[in-house]
Amino acid sequence: MHLWTGETASQIGFQVASLSTSAIAITLLDATDQQIGLLGALQTVAFLLIGLPAGAWVDRWRKRRTMIAADLVRVVALVSIPVAWWFGTLTIWHLMAVAAVLGFATVFFDVSYQSFVPSIVGTDQIGEANGRMEASFQVARVGGPGLAGWLLGVLAAPAAYLLTAATYALSAIAIGRIPGHEARPEPPDDPRLWHQVNEGLDYVRGERLLGPLFICISVAALAGQGVQVLLPVLALRELGMSATTLGTLLSVGAIGGVLGALARPWIVDRLGEGHSIVICNVVAMVASLGLPLSVLVPSHASAVLIATNLVSSFFVTIYNITQMSLRQRICPPALLGRLNATFRFAVWGVMPIGALLAGFAASHLGVVVAMYLFVAGTILAGMAMGATPVARLNRVSLPARQPRLADAA
Repeated sequence: MHLWTGETASQIGFQVASLSTSAIAITLLDATDQQIGLLGALQTVAFLLIGLPAGAWVDRWRKRRTMIAADLVRVVALVSIPVAWWFGTLTIWHLMAVAAVLGFATVFFDVSYQSFVPSIVGTDQIGEANGRMEASFQVARVGGPGLAGWLLGVLAAPAAYLLTAATYALSAIAIGRIPGHEARPEPPDDPRLWHQVNEGLDYVRGERLLGPLFICISVAALAGQGVQVLLPVLALRELGMSATTLGTLLSVGAIGGVLGALARPWIVDRLGEGHSIVICNVVAMVASLGLPLSVLVPSHASAVLIATNLVSSFFVTIYNITQMSLRQRICPPALLGRLNATFRFAVWGVMPIGALLAGFAASHLGVVVAMYLFVAGTILAGMAMGATPVARLNRVSLPARQPRLADAA
């Protein structure tokens, strides 16, 4: 419950900061399309630079302390934005520097919390725990953009970062209150960092289910980041929406994610894990075609964006929870940090490339054409999952239950 509270707080803050960053860059600092692409790249470049060694480091460290330290770093970085704005020194380069720092802190937080969940609940409850965590993410998607849009309507955009800093502070406090003693991990037999990184990579490459899935997820993430970077530009510039309207539409659309988290057990019971992963991913990506199609009906663009986000969020939530729970259940505990870091690298590490490509494509082909191209990329990646061993999977038998943190204490 403490971890769930902390993660929920940080997710709400993340959603507020994401929309605020786009609003500041586009409306306050007059950033170009390429600068917006670079800004999006810097938010995730840390996963490309240190994503893999972060997993080896996290496997050596206490996960709870790592998450608290990451939250505190994010608080300091975020507070610098309103301070610089107050003194009239805020620039696009300052915004980019903060985005990069937040990305580095997020690498360690995300790898740690994904590796920490099995030690709290045990392997027999991982799916349920991940479902709750994902539900928190979707609730944050519902409330975060709307809250951000409201704040941007009544406050200057940089001031919204103070709320985000407060949510990360709350996250650090909640995680610090988790009961039980977390033992220091056993030191590795081979202390050389790169050898430990290779051990995690070798596990993913050699695992018949995870290796092919890794490649598909990586391609989908690259194309998906392009879609996410272009969405604010499409809404704010092409459709002429305000930041408040965009935030409200995204919030309403994200209700589908909450419903998806609730419906997941029922759907997985009927389709099986493998079919749920593939089918839900493809349906979600096909639904995303509604984003660029919205420009064809500008008078009804808001309704199209809401419907698109409702359907896409519903199915992508089921896909995310199912594939993450699968890999957490089948991975040996000693390799969890490196496994999660490897998949984070596959997803977040390629996002800077997708963001830069989105900025380049938008400046040369136009925002709408670029959006079509990146949505098509996500659809093709999802269809490729249908040719992997995961698509033929019904159930993976549970391994022996691992002791929880409270049990060990």
